[in-house]
Amino acid sequence: MDVSLSPSYLKAFRALSKRYRKQGHADAATELETVVEQVSSEHRGDSGVALKRFEALVLAFLERGQWNSAVDVGTIVVDARRAQLGPNDPITMAAVHNLVSGYCGQGRWTEAIDLGRQVTEARRKVLGEDHSHTMASMSNLATAYRREGHWRQSEALELRLLQIKTRRFGQDNQSTLTSMGNLANTYTHMGRYDDAERLEKRVVEQCTRAMGEHHGSTLMWKSNLAATYREQGRLEEALKLESEVMEIRIERLGTHHPLTLTSMANLATMYRDQGRLEDAEHLETQVVEISKIELGEQHPQTLMSMINLASTYRGQDRMEEAASLGARAVAVMKSRLGEQNPLTLTAMADLALTYQGQGKTGSAEALTAQVLRLMQKNLGPLHPHTLTTMANLGAIYQSQGRWDEAEALAEQAVRGREKVLGKTHPDTQASMEDLLRVYRVLAADRTTGIHMRHTQ
Repeated sequence: MDVSLSPSYLKAFRALSKRYRKQGHADAATELETVVEQVSSEHRGDSGVALKRFEALVLAFLERGQWNSAVDVGTIVVDARRAQLGPNDPITMAAVHNLVSGYCGQGRWTEAIDLGRQVTEARRKVLGEDHSHTMASMSNLATAYRREGHWRQSEALELRLLQIKTRRFGQDNQSTLTSMGNLANTYTHMGRYDDAERLEKRVVEQCTRAMGEHHGSTLMWKSNLAATYREQGRLEEALKLESEVMEIRIERLGTHHPLTLTSMANLATMYRDQGRLEDAEHLETQVVEISKIELGEQHPQTLMSMINLASTYRGQDRMEEAASLGARAVAVMKSRLGEQNPLTLTAMADLALTYQGQGKTGSAEALTAQVLRLMQKNLGPLHPHTLTTMANLGAIYQSQGRWDEAEALAEQAVRGREKVLGKTHPDTQASMEDLLRVYRVLAADRTTGIHMRHTQ
């Protein structure tokens, strides 16, 4: 027999809508108020039907990338479902799964992992590993692992998902292709760019054929492929592909959608790589301001957009602005994500470059050396980001006249980049030129030393 929804939950929803009004989130407030009034008048004695209305609202918020609203409403729904049905009921688990999706969108990856493990294990026991709901929770958990930098755990889950889906649905099924694309994304984070490209090309081709080149899924995989091209040093291909994605996303989703902001940030980074600093600054300034409004000032995506803008300021020789913005972002990232998170490490490495540009060589050396140790531990000695930081530390040693130490690092960077990126990658070529420069200085020093001994 159905029971009415507890007045305390309706009171919580009403309080939430009032808070949205005060914060200026009129659309979210109106949507929530509409559901509250419908539930109050139409489903007063049926808590199951009432909660379904709020669950549908959570899904709508998730679809639009309104992560904060999805989590706010979703948290109340989870509490209500646990009280009504217990923690292991499939309906409760569905509500928890949606909350995990919201946490992922907010960048609350530690909480997403903790809750994601719970719902994944519960669904495995109750529904079985092959059930679509279990696989959806496994996919969410893999995403949280990837974002938190737990790439091995992410890879293991995604490989398992790919195995199950290939057996059940076939290689060209859209759900199978989604898992394939997610695995490719993890490979990109791991620095396995060729493996990522191979999978992403296949996913883009199949999605384009099945759903069209402008479908949201196709655009997502194209954007990921563009990011891989950039990491491979194929900048023109990356720029062309990401420009196409951004234009369509702006037209269809608007400039405030999280996916559009991602494309804008990616394109700005490519502009910076090309030396188009004004174009990069224009996009990055927009991304920072919109991200603060839509995602919040402490969201990882907002913080990384601040780091990107700081990098552009450094390229424009606006060192004070770069240092101030970068230091603020790093401080929040250390507090929010932890010092060993890959995003935090990237931000710290970037801040060290700014210190070097300011002539603060000691600070730059200390921070870069710290980041290198942490990257070697957490990302691995041959990860492309580790090798970049190694090259940066070598450059600092060169500026200090510590040529023997610079030589050792330059040789390691060349060997690592040749192995991981290949001899023709721009980063490998840059390391080879750097090593030759060090060799020339050392050869000149040794020749001078021999000449001086002969003339004494």
